[in-house]
Amino acid sequence: MTLQQYRYIVEISKHNSISKAAAALYVTQPTISKAVQEMENELGITILDRTNKGVVFTKQGMELLFYAKMLLEQEESVVYHFNKQKTMNLTKFSISSQHYGFAIEATSNLMNYLDGRKYQLTIREGKATEVISDVCANRSILGVLSLTDLNKDFFEHCFISNSLIFTPLVSLRQHVFLRREHPLAHLKSITLEQLMDYPYLTYQQNDVLLHFAEEAINLDNINKILYLEDRGAMNNILSNTNGYNIGTGCIVKNYMNPNIISIPLEGSNLIQVGFVKRDDIFLSEELLTYIDFLTKSLIESAPKNL
Repeated sequence: MTLQQYRYIVEISKHNSISKAAAALYVTQPTISKAVQEMENELGITILDRTNKGVVFTKQGMELLFYAKMLLEQEESVVYHFNKQKTMNLTKFSISSQHYGFAIEATSNLMNYLDGRKYQLTIREGKATEVISDVCANRSILGVLSLTDLNKDFFEHCFISNSLIFTPLVSLRQHVFLRREHPLAHLKSITLEQLMDYPYLTYQQNDVLLHFAEEAINLDNINKILYLEDRGAMNNILSNTNGYNIGTGCIVKNYMNPNIISIPLEGSNLIQVGFVKRDDIFLSEELLTYIDFLTKSLIESAPKNL
């Protein structure tokens, strides 16, 4: 038996599915199935029972899973011991986030904090579902995202089923982002009805369930919609057209076009901004520092009319 086979067993336990485990490890399903069969033949036991809903570990399979986790932890200890100096000298991790300026500002502050040290950081921006997928697949150690009243139950179920923990940092009311020259910019608050004649700008895509749209708005009632993938494009179009976007209302100086403002949305939903991680992940000093910077940026950029 090999450590790789043990990794397959542990990954299967996270998903209760061989196909999902294969996708998470970027290998084919037959590769994992063959590895499991070889272990069963070598040990003379049945590790998994196949069902219509996935796979279930047998009693002996659970015992093997226990030892597999223990062996992999020992492997990590050995690697850490002999590469301790290298590990201490290099900070390396990935963070995924929805398209938030405060997440990028926190990254900039972390880079300044790490000045003089070696590091390899990766920042990914995407929709909430992509952020969660990155954390589940261990592509990112931390995910920055928000929950609303409309999608909270859906995402909390997703967190539980994938052994994720969501930690809220700040609660905000939804705001409308628009340019200073927008016909509605003089108002103290805006209704959805008042926005009907203007283009709606969103990162939401057709391949995501619209019932769980990040902005918690019914896209079926919108006449003009522009889908974007890039935060820079969003800022540029917002500042040069009468389009609008709905979000946290946070205005991050130096990370957003100064021509963009935010106005409270009447009857809006509560937004909980926070971070999600796997429940088996330990937060390092650098990650805790990033979270401190993130919280500080959130508080400083939050709307003052709350």
